[in-house]
Amino acid sequence: MKKLIFKLTLANMLHRPLSTFLTIATLAAAVALMSLLIQIKAHSTYRLKQDIADVDLVVGAKGSPLQLVLSSLLHIDIPTGNIPLTDAQTIMKHPHVSETLPLALGDSFRRFRVVGTTPNIMKFYNARLASGEIWHEAQQVVIGSSVHKALKMNLGQKFYSSHGLSSSGTNEAQHQHAPYEVTGILEPTDSILDRLILTSVDSIWLAHGEEAHDTLEEHSEHEEHEEHEEHEDEAHHHEKDIRSRPVTDLQSIDTEEREITALLVRYKSPIAAVHMPRMVNSTPGLQAAAPAIEITRLFDLTAGISETIQAVAIILAVIGGMSIFVTVSHSSAAGLYDMALMRAVGASTTFTISQRLLEGLLIAITSAVIGVSLAHLLLLVLHETYAPVAVFGLTGMRLYSTELGLIIGVVLIGAAASLWPALNAYRVDPSILLKRGR
Repeated sequence: MKKLIFKLTLANMLHRPLSTFLTIATLAAAVALMSLLIQIKAHSTYRLKQDIADVDLVVGAKGSPLQLVLSSLLHIDIPTGNIPLTDAQTIMKHPHVSETLPLALGDSFRRFRVVGTTPNIMKFYNARLASGEIWHEAQQVVIGSSVHKALKMNLGQKFYSSHGLSSSGTNEAQHQHAPYEVTGILEPTDSILDRLILTSVDSIWLAHGEEAHDTLEEHSEHEEHEEHEEHEDEAHHHEKDIRSRPVTDLQSIDTEEREITALLVRYKSPIAAVHMPRMVNSTPGLQAAAPAIEITRLFDLTAGISETIQAVAIILAVIGGMSIFVTVSHSSAAGLYDMALMRAVGASTTFTISQRLLEGLLIAITSAVIGVSLAHLLLLVLHETYAPVAVFGLTGMRLYSTELGLIIGVVLIGAAASLWPALNAYRVDPSILLKRGR
């Protein structure tokens, strides 16, 4: 009996292919939109928590606070400028500060950003090395897992960075005087670290020095000759120091008018949230941005778009539910005589109701599965072809529990929309229909 109900229901759906297709397409579009919103919101919440890394304050150059947070924590915007290292050192040594992480930005390699920092970044993001080791000399780098996967870079590989944060790595923009060498590869962290190339701060300083500096190979030969010279050029002395002893503690070095791009700060106590931003903002050329506040502002800016998409999805869902009602009603009206014959030969009332309910449920389930699948497929394609989605890490490979709730909701819509036609078909007296004929 169950197989017969299913075959009859499927035959009814295929008998009106256009009506069935339009109903499924409308409801599937609603499900796809809702699924996209669910994935984006859930992933955004998770990624922001990972990328912010419990940073309480971002210190940078004057400009947009939101831009400062986006460029320093999420690495999806252009930095507001540079700040003097002397000012950063004052903040590092402040009694209200627990931990700090300096950032030197400005270069990239094939769309992946090169970030000058200290080994403490591993602790900030709970990162671990999959292979190799952390840099112990200038111009050595540790690459994220996504960089390793996308560029097929391995330990020992050398490359030149390009000035700018969206460079394609063309020869015209390369810092050929300061080649980098890969010494470590990170394990996946599900954070922005996966798409970064990490090195020491002084490596960035060296890359942005005079373009006429020797290459590493030429400089090595020059160093051997310097051992036999009594007087050396002061600039070469300084470059040698940078190359051989990378800076790991920026609090105690001689600044020599050096600059960094931003400073990530963690507070020692909650009272610092009152004093630190005020102190930073009162310093000429500096501004303080609280990630929590700026990210909330970002969500507020995009709330209108999210609500509009959600409203459209709800409207489409209502239209889809009405379409199921109309489709099942028409199918029920057209098949009343056939149902009367079946009931006359012994088919139960449950058979009549089950067939109509099953038609609505099949349409709803098909729509839900197609809608969710389309949403995940779209994100998967965008992740492979569109850089901003790839940077954000939204792959479409994860099914969230909220989406399962969405599928259940759509199935309930299908059941509710087909219940009334099913009851109407049950209430019709088959003897009247048989006397009247088709």
